[in-house]
Amino acid sequence: MDEKITVRAQKIVKNRTKFKMIVFGGLAVLVILIASLAPYLTPYDPYEQDLSIALQPPGGSHLLGTDRYGRDMLSRVIIGSQTTIFSALLLVAVITCVGGAVGIICGYYGGKLDSFLMRVSDIFLAFPGMVFAIAVASVMNGGVMNAAVALACISWPKYARITRSQVMMIKHMPYMEAAKLSGSGTFKMIGKHVVPNIAGPVVVTAVLDIGTMIMEIAGLSFLGLGAAPPTAEWGSMMSSGRSMLQTSPWVILAPGCAIFLTVVIFNLAGDTVRDVLDPRE
Repeated sequence: MDEKITVRAQKIVKNRTKFKMIVFGGLAVLVILIASLAPYLTPYDPYEQDLSIALQPPGGSHLLGTDRYGRDMLSRVIIGSQTTIFSALLLVAVITCVGGAVGIICGYYGGKLDSFLMRVSDIFLAFPGMVFAIAVASVMNGGVMNAAVALACISWPKYARITRSQVMMIKHMPYMEAAKLSGSGTFKMIGKHVVPNIAGPVVVTAVLDIGTMIMEIAGLSFLGLGAAPPTAEWGSMMSSGRSMLQTSPWVILAPGCAIFLTVVIFNLAGDTVRDVLDPRE
């Protein structure tokens, strides 16, 4: 009787996880599709100015209103998704590859190289993350790419340490020893046995980091260290409209809500991926 209850409970949990994966994974894909097709989804030219309709409240032909230059806010939010989301996705991909490669090298080979690279990562981890990113971005004179480089400098050590710990856990496993005895070379060992067995935690961390990187890129742009006007980017749009929060709140609420919803979707998708890849499930 207890076994039947346990099996039924496991099925319920499994079905619930699948449902969450479909819903949140689908929403994440939808957000990426909207960003990909943004130029074809905007009802107006996001950069066309018309001062006769400046600061028009939401409603009518402009669902999210207009900004101080008469530009349609809905169009700017949609086109701004390209800069914000794709910058975050590219950044996460780069730091995952760089940090993962460093972690695999350190965990697999060990020795002085491991000690040196881990001490380098300790140096980056010793600085407050966002403060260091602000300093690097300001030295590099701002810009979206420079902001991404600044965030990459403070983010790769986390992936290096996660990957290194996973590699050190598995490199003495029986199947690894058997692969060595069968004559597998280093690259074959890493590609066939190491990477597939450490991918789970790294993928979960990467998906969860997408939302974080969106907020940090938007934060640097808000401070004037990312995308510069008139480029449509959510953080830059919030910075431009902050002086009108009391008189024309839609100018800052539109990109702010876009950031909030996007981050929530990617965080929920990351939690679901973690549940799916959890070996206990």
